Amino acid sequence: MFFSRKEFQTLVILLSIFFLLSIFFLLSIFSVQAAEKKIYQPFVLAKQATISMADAKTMVKKQISDSPFTLVAGYQPYNDAYIYIITSDELKSLAAQAPYGGFAAPQRISLTRVDDKIQIAYTNPVFMQYAYRMKNVDLQPVLDQMTETFGFESFFGGEGLTARKLKRYKYSFGLEDFDSFYELPEYKTHVEAINALITGFRDKSNGISRIYQIKIPGKEQVVFGVSMSAEDSGDEALDVRKTMEIIDYLPLKRTAYLPYEIMVDGNKILAMHARFRIAVNFSDLKMFGKHGFGKLFSTPSAYQKAFNKVSGSKQQQETTNGFID
Repeated sequence: MFFSRKEFQTLVILLSIFFLLSIFFLLSIFSVQAAEKKIYQPFVLAKQATISMADAKTMVKKQISDSPFTLVAGYQPYNDAYIYIITSDELKSLAAQAPYGGFAAPQRISLTRVDDKIQIAYTNPVFMQYAYRMKNVDLQPVLDQMTETFGFESFFGGEGLTARKLKRYKYSFGLEDFDSFYELPEYKTHVEAINALITGFRDKSNGISRIYQIKIPGKEQVVFGVSMSAEDSGDEALDVRKTMEIIDYLPLKRTAYLPYEIMVDGNKILAMHARFRIAVNFSDLKMFGKHGFGKLFSTPSAYQKAFNKVSGSKQQQETTNGFID
């Protein structure tokens, strides 16, 4: 015999342990690979109901009041569409843990009339978690709360992106990513920056108006939701209805893309570049065609000009080109 009985038993035990560890290692690899391949979409369809817009608004408002969330504001961007903006203490606390997490503090629920039904949808906070580079922040509990509050039928909004791709998302080589913010004015203090924006909101000719503001706890960070008006500004690129007719043409409506945000972070005023914020929510759109980004050629520059004006810049130069440079 090569081995004694005791040695043989020891060998069997060691081989068994090695086998189990190998299986565990392989399962871990498969689990990581599966997680890396999981895709995320920017919106969630809660339900489609054959009810009036008034009844839908009443229903959703009641759902919010019975939930962990706080109603921040309501906003009608155009006919047959309405948006509720919500947040919570938990969400604001989580947002505070990331450098620019304030952009994820407001979540949005949209009500959109499509034919004889109202589509009720909302933003996906986990999608934002990755797209807005909220490292070591988990917004899945917030998504779970929204799902429980408003319902769930499906995720939607393009083919979806993996967490890895979202963290470094650009629509195309050379275009802006998440923190390629518009170059807006800086002030001496946080208070001066906020006051400059509030003053700008009062001037309707800027085409930018305040819908809401949310203070991020423990930081000098305030996020403002803003509406845009082509009529007040005289710039057709600020007509959100026309913009949405170009990009939001598929059966499931991404109305909850609206409204846009401007954030005061310390003494700086920041806004995500249109070539990122629009693209990450409509990543399935082509560059050309009837519903392509090429139709928004003047939009990025128009947004920069309007954001500069509302934030008190004395130089309103259009330093960015369209989606096609």
